[in-house]
Amino acid sequence: MAENKKKFLLDENLGKLAKWLRMLGYDAAVYKSISIEKKISLCKKERRVFLTRSKKIVRRKEKFSRILIKTEKYDEQLREIIHLIEFDNEMLSSRCLECNYKLQELQVEKIKDIIPENVKHNFSNFKICRKCGKIFWKGSHYTAMKSKLKNLLTT
Repeated sequence: MAENKKKFLLDENLGKLAKWLRMLGYDAAVYKSISIEKKISLCKKERRVFLTRSKKIVRRKEKFSRILIKTEKYDEQLREIIHLIEFDNEMLSSRCLECNYKLQELQVEKIKDIIPENVKHNFSNFKICRKCGKIFWKGSHYTAMKSKLKNLLTT
């Protein structure tokens, strides 16, 4: 996995954009209930690009990487930052869509009692988020998201 990819910190109102960035394999953090000063500090310390809908935050005097997201729809928001992101098939679905942690490979034997029968019989590759416990596989939801991202970012 490419560890030199851009990392992002997003305002709370950009949660859907964060989810799609995570699907692409980007570290897209959303911190709730922390001050803007702390967010700026994290951006500097962790070398993150701050994505925000706030013109007030973009006009701040501090030096940190930031981009004003002007649109409301996530697909248009992805296009706004297309110069910073790429579609990399190897990185797809490498992060938890919910909590941003890196996913780890998981053997079906370890989860056979908690996944639906049809999933167990139709899929063999599974990943788990060690933070929130969510289990992922490349089913119809994955295929639809991949197709949408490929169309958005490679046209």
